Amino acid sequence: MMIEIWKQRVKKHQKKMMKYLKYIFNDHFVIVCLFLVGAMGYAYSNYLKTLTSYDVRGQLIGVIVFTVVLSIGKLATLIQPADAVFMLPKEKAMEEYFKQAKWRSLWLPSFVILVAVAVLMPLLVAMSGFAFSDMFYFVMMLIILKETDLNAQVLNLKIKETSEWIKVRFLLFGIYLIVSSLALFISPIVGLVGAVVVAVSYRFLANQKNVALTYQWEKMIKDETNRMKRIYQFINLFTDIPALKGSVKRRAYLDIFLNPIQKNHKNVFYYLYARAFVRGTEYSGLYVRLVVIAMLLSGLGQSFILSLFLTVVFLYLTGFQLLPLYFHFDNLSLTVVYPVKKTNKLQAIKKLMLILMMIEGFLIIGVSVSYLSFIEVLILGVIATAFNLGFCQFYLPLRINKMIKLQH
Repeated sequence: MMIEIWKQRVKKHQKKMMKYLKYIFNDHFVIVCLFLVGAMGYAYSNYLKTLTSYDVRGQLIGVIVFTVVLSIGKLATLIQPADAVFMLPKEKAMEEYFKQAKWRSLWLPSFVILVAVAVLMPLLVAMSGFAFSDMFYFVMMLIILKETDLNAQVLNLKIKETSEWIKVRFLLFGIYLIVSSLALFISPIVGLVGAVVVAVSYRFLANQKNVALTYQWEKMIKDETNRMKRIYQFINLFTDIPALKGSVKRRAYLDIFLNPIQKNHKNVFYYLYARAFVRGTEYSGLYVRLVVIAMLLSGLGQSFILSLFLTVVFLYLTGFQLLPLYFHFDNLSLTVVYPVKKTNKLQAIKKLMLILMMIEGFLIIGVSVSYLSFIEVLILGVIATAFNLGFCQFYLPLRINKMIKLQH
């Protein structure tokens, strides 16, 4: 019975996610991502060519990457609020339900592990003398450790005290560091054996403790709700999600950026959009993350072409992802009766987007100053400015009109 319930929920969940995938993997986003991956791959390839001798930093990087990769992937239980009432009598039968949830939750982390190890292997071969055949041992080791991590997350469904779960997480983190170090500093086979020992030992210890505990339904529902909220927040970057309720924060310290805006009828929507950007975490948080990533990648690059490419790509990504801000107040009835022309709404979003993109371009170019000549920085600034103007004046209106047609 529980397996059938699980299958029904998975089918319903997949149907819902597939509905949103077409908005995420649109033509523009896929093309930009392909170019971005290509540019990063080119820079990575050039860096590998500069490596000629053994360097312990390769193994240290490997330990960090392995440990970080193991933290990716949460247990997807698909638990619903009503389960606290209707599933409570069937609590003993829930073991099989969560076993299915664990194995399904292992798919995505396994794919991430495979990609991460595949990307890291050329560095390990060049800097640490590993063979490409060692990739098999690394992948198997990490998947076994991740399966143990998900077993711990299943056990967490029965742990009442948060402090106890934090202790378990710290213990697992230490184990991941030790096993990864064994694999990279001694032998990949030793690391694989260590992962198997950890998995077997954990199963034995967890089974003894598991019998004495009961499921914490409120905690399960809260964790699953938060997990789905994070997924919806990502999807919301591409399309509106009815199930997502954005959080708003006062942020009075940012009023210094809003005070210069003149309070007149021409700036009604400009003020509203600026305030929504400052107070809405889904917009300001996204903007800050993209700017920080762009600055970090630009700082790692050492060529004018790569800097130019990264600047244009991230300016486009930022502008594209902030387009939903135009529709932020569509469900607010007061904006409909405002004695303001509709053209003011478009002009307001164009003005705000131009300012944000210009600030981002300035910050990215500022990082590139350390390795580019004055002429190259000047050219980069001119191209970034031209791109921002073209995006806001021509592409933005066309894209918004297309989004309006899709809504109707």
